Amino acid sequence: MRRRSTLPPGRASAASLPPARASLPLARAAGLRSSSAHLPATRGSVARATAWMGRTARAGFTLLEMMVAIAIAAFTVAALYALFTVQSRQLVTQDLHMEMHQNLRFATEMMTRSARLAGYGSSGYIYGLFGPNGTSDNGDPLPAVVPWNNPNGTGPDAVTMVYADPSLLMDTQNDVVEPYTTTSITFRPGMLDHAAKLAQYRADELLLCTDYADIRGMVSYLWSITSVDETNGVLSVDDNSGFSDFANLFTRNTNLTPVMTCSKGNVVTFYVDNMSDNIGAGTAEHPVLMMDLNMSWPADDDVPLVDNIEDLQLEYCLDDGTAAVDCTDATNWVTGASIAADSQADAIWMMRVSLIARSSREDSRDQYPGFRPALSDRTASGPPGSDHYYRKVLVTEVAFRNIRSLAAL
Repeated sequence: MRRRSTLPPGRASAASLPPARASLPLARAAGLRSSSAHLPATRGSVARATAWMGRTARAGFTLLEMMVAIAIAAFTVAALYALFTVQSRQLVTQDLHMEMHQNLRFATEMMTRSARLAGYGSSGYIYGLFGPNGTSDNGDPLPAVVPWNNPNGTGPDAVTMVYADPSLLMDTQNDVVEPYTTTSITFRPGMLDHAAKLAQYRADELLLCTDYADIRGMVSYLWSITSVDETNGVLSVDDNSGFSDFANLFTRNTNLTPVMTCSKGNVVTFYVDNMSDNIGAGTAEHPVLMMDLNMSWPADDDVPLVDNIEDLQLEYCLDDGTAAVDCTDATNWVTGASIAADSQADAIWMMRVSLIARSSREDSRDQYPGFRPALSDRTASGPPGSDHYYRKVLVTEVAFRNIRSLAAL
């Protein structure tokens, strides 16, 4: 006969429980820890967890929270944009200033280099081609330095400097006597490196020769080269006898000295092209520092050196006849208008170069109070705010060391 369980309803005996529950009393009896934490959750706990998860899933930002977040984000973006704009504007301004510095450095380097060479290989005055006013024959020789004060009537000055190329010096052939009407100058191609030097001459270039044996002292001549014969060492030149300053030297002796020292001649003029005349690279809106190589300027064959050079002003320190002039004394400095190029060029000891570089474009906000400042004898363009360009001024002084050495002879 089967025995009934005496346990209350809902309670199962150990024999009828699943193995895990049935072994629980035994585990407790054995002193082991309860593993009730790993037992399945009761129905009540599951219901509470489900209700909490439901409320969490339905939770979100309120309208106020969203508006605050959007305001913060908008403020942050606006601040970043303002910072970006300021940085971009400063970068553009720095680029403009750097460009002006580079332009001034290059312009100054080109002009001072020619100034240091001015008069090299010459007697200070050169007879033949060209003259102190730029024309080929006005009865006066070409000075080694020709100052031009506001030559175009637009404000900037100009300067012409003459010198021989130091790397191409050669002596003429001493057993060939040329008349002053000659159309050829002869050298020894087999002597030293004359052949290599002759190969560097071209037609339409200039030949500058100095006679160191003339009884009147050093005398320099300038010819235009028409052709080059490297094999025989002959440079064909134009006849200079049509120039009165040259011809007047040979009223008694009609021959050139057999031995002269010659080199390629350089007649370099620096000026600012700021005229809208369709000649050269410059315009009134875009002034350019130019270099002329044939005493004919302005012309389309002139070399553009530096953009946005707005002004060039030149002053000169003159020897007072004592060969001991003090160029630190401001009273010894004059403008080109005070110099007689045909008689005082050999008295010019120093040159003060004043350059104004202008930015390639105006201030982007049209707020910078720009104007061209006064330099030397040229007045300012107007009061601050006349335009919105940035400008830099560079003033350099350079000595005509070859002309000063000639004065000591």
